[in-house]
Amino acid sequence: MSTTPAGLLQAWREPATRAVSRLIPGDVIWYVDTTDPVFALTFDDGPSPTSTPGLLSVLAEHGAKATFFLVGERVQAHPGLVADIVAAGHEIANHLMRDERSALIPDRQFRRDLARTTELLAPHGPVRWFRPGSGVFTPRMLRSAAEQNLQAVLGTLVAGNRGLPSDDRIARSLLPSLRPGSILVLHEGTPQRRGVVQTTEELLSALDGLTAVTVADLVNRAKP
Repeated sequence: MSTTPAGLLQAWREPATRAVSRLIPGDVIWYVDTTDPVFALTFDDGPSPTSTPGLLSVLAEHGAKATFFLVGERVQAHPGLVADIVAAGHEIANHLMRDERSALIPDRQFRRDLARTTELLAPHGPVRWFRPGSGVFTPRMLRSAAEQNLQAVLGTLVAGNRGLPSDDRIARSLLPSLRPGSILVLHEGTPQRRGVVQTTEELLSALDGLTAVTVADLVNRAKP
């Protein structure tokens, strides 16, 4: 997903995103209606040797869980990191084969890339979710995913580290907007984004009464 110079997509914030998502058709998870004091922490575009090991260390330190939306070509390059993610009790999910805008991919290629990424992830564990590149989806993408037993997950808060001084403000900018049922999207995958480790540390250290969980755990906590 693209980000502003401040590292945040200011247009999509709580609670506005929840209201807008209810008006958009399609079987897409943006947030979960729950009273439990939890939110889903997700990371896009990994795995990466410059950030994934650090993220796993920070998550373990805070007893937090997360869902990693992984890029197929990076899974191929770093299968050991995928194994480390799963071994640490985190969830893996499909972010297609390349770090690119999924809405621009022809339908046949989209279906092929989606299936190939799941094929690469499946030996490590079950795959239930996908997230389109840049967070933009179309009805045909949702249909193709459903045919492959995958459900789209977006989020209510999105941030991206860019290796700039503004990265230092990301965590404290996100904290006031986090609430039960939120889905937070952070980004790793490139050396420029290695600051996501520090952002995650700052975020988890400052949480007041909320716990980071996987998407699957959050969905299981939905109100009946």
